[in-house]
Amino acid sequence: MSAVDAPPGVEFAGAAAGEFEARPAARRRAKAIFYYVFAVAVLTWTLAWRRKFQPGVEILLAAPVLFLGVAAVGYAVRAARLRIDRDGVRWGWSQYGFRMGTDRLARAIVYDDAVAMVSRRGGAWYVAARDWARFDDLAERLRQSALPTERVRRRAPWRARFQAFGLTLDALLFADATGATIALAIALAL
Repeated sequence: MSAVDAPPGVEFAGAAAGEFEARPAARRRAKAIFYYVFAVAVLTWTLAWRRKFQPGVEILLAAPVLFLGVAAVGYAVRAARLRIDRDGVRWGWSQYGFRMGTDRLARAIVYDDAVAMVSRRGGAWYVAARDWARFDDLAERLRQSALPTERVRRRAPWRARFQAFGLTLDALLFADATGATIALAIALAL
């Protein structure tokens, strides 16, 4: 996959067979956590700045930036879209994204609860049903785009469920919000 598959502002040729986004609840959760961490980070940083000459306060000055960065990445990941077209599969935003083009895609294996995009060089990129809205439509869109697909009537293997990012991202965002709250509690206790 390439980090940037087209210069900013350049649209891709051809219409997408399908475009998918994260489930609405996951997007709302990531957005709410981002705004919560932002507010808590500002409060923590403000309180820590007022006591900037106390020993150990530098951690409270740096921690909000870390927590806010993690929350921003989580929000950005949930805002990304999955696009399927005749040129391959793209994950990203309107300006930047990662693409597995048809020249690199050996086949897409469609399971009941995931799709494995298998690269010609080995390895697979898994897209889990629990992470994407309208997942049932994904296999049909892959077929319509004339990408090589293979249907397997069973759940995805354990490694596919492990590699899908949704549960890990939700846990990371929860831990991030918890860490931001603890940092605020420490700043309040100074």
